[in-house]
Amino acid sequence: MVLALGLLAGCQSGQQAQGGLPGLLDRVVTGAPQRVAPGPGASPAGQPAPAVRPQSNAPPAAAPALRPQPAVPSNAIETQPLPLTLTPPGSSDVIRIGFLAPLSGPSAPLGRALFDAAQMALFDLADDRLLLLPRDTEGQPDKAAAAAADLLAAGAQIIIGPLFSSSTAAVAPLARARGVRLLSFSTDQGVAGNGTFLLGFMPDQQVARAIGFARSRGMSRYALLAPDSPYGNAIAQAAETAVAQAGGRLLKAERYPGDGSADLTPVVRRFAAALRALPPRGPEEAMAAGIDPALSRPVDALLLPEGGARLRALAPLLPFFDVDPRAVKFIGTGLWDDTSLGSEPALVGGWYAGPAPEGFEAFRKRFEQAYGRRPARLASLAYDATALVGILAQRGGAAAFTDLVLTNPDGFAGYDGIFRFRADGTVERGLAMLEIQRRGSRVIDPAPANFLPPGN
Repeated sequence: MVLALGLLAGCQSGQQAQGGLPGLLDRVVTGAPQRVAPGPGASPAGQPAPAVRPQSNAPPAAAPALRPQPAVPSNAIETQPLPLTLTPPGSSDVIRIGFLAPLSGPSAPLGRALFDAAQMALFDLADDRLLLLPRDTEGQPDKAAAAAADLLAAGAQIIIGPLFSSSTAAVAPLARARGVRLLSFSTDQGVAGNGTFLLGFMPDQQVARAIGFARSRGMSRYALLAPDSPYGNAIAQAAETAVAQAGGRLLKAERYPGDGSADLTPVVRRFAAALRALPPRGPEEAMAAGIDPALSRPVDALLLPEGGARLRALAPLLPFFDVDPRAVKFIGTGLWDDTSLGSEPALVGGWYAGPAPEGFEAFRKRFEQAYGRRPARLASLAYDATALVGILAQRGGAAAFTDLVLTNPDGFAGYDGIFRFRADGTVERGLAMLEIQRRGSRVIDPAPANFLPPGN
């Protein structure tokens, strides 16, 4: 069963997998933390959280009673990382949840959004036994290591965070030595494993989903234009693997400086010329790919793993040099999850893989109602992670924080859809396919509802 979190959900066989938890919550209580602590009996504001339910035929357990809890004011973390105390410190059954994020420094706005989302999840769970212990990493590995050591000394039984891979690499050995699992927001597979689990949106899975979908639409000839950066390198490797596994061909790959300062015009001109020099596709092959033979180009799809202002600068150069988006499907990654991209005509109609947008939209509304500002895109990961930890603790205490439970093959379901942790510490997510529109994106192929093989 998929453990639905407020998320949580286990989803594979409809039977409880070994290491799965029985009687997972059928729903998470509604509500969101208030900017000021509500008085006794006050009703919480906010929209309902997504269902916390088992995806099986097993009867659900009752949801916990809702009790408003005071939230730590957002400015409190500017001076000292005080714990969000939801239970008396002397209680013998306290579950201490460490939380590492950059609460100061250049990445503080993102770190605060992650922490606020974690508070939302604890408020929804309304369990006095849960104690959230936030610590500031300042976005630096040495600070993250010191903060983790402090958490472990304080008795943290599991740690959510940190954000960056360098900080995760610094923290992981400390947590491992104490047998404490780490749920990091990183996407760097090099820091996963041995008790460290990654929560981030993995680029290789986005590429595999997009290429698989394109191949199902008859597209077999691909090109890649990517930055020369660690991210670009990861995407290039993922593209080679995904195209080969889908039975296609990667005919051309071009890189450009990844520092964001270089003029892209010469690179795109050279890339477009190289595409024109490829053996042309025949009319029958063009029609099989759903492309007008009159507009046919040597490739069916072009992978563009770029985002933001850099993508908006790159995209119009392609049709200028005769890489026609009417003939060549532009495909992106999660960096395309940006409503402003619809203002660039060359990108309208482009595809990318990502979580189904309705989940984050529901989270966004609740977050804005609670805090009065729009959340960072990654904030929903902090909610999902905290709700997962909280519900596991409710069902099994700290004994539930094991590899066997966390790697339940049925997985979990949160605001960002279904996900499960693999034995190597990486996360697998169910992703939708989306198409860029002038006013946002639309789903063209829904995310899976479970991890059953296709056809089951």
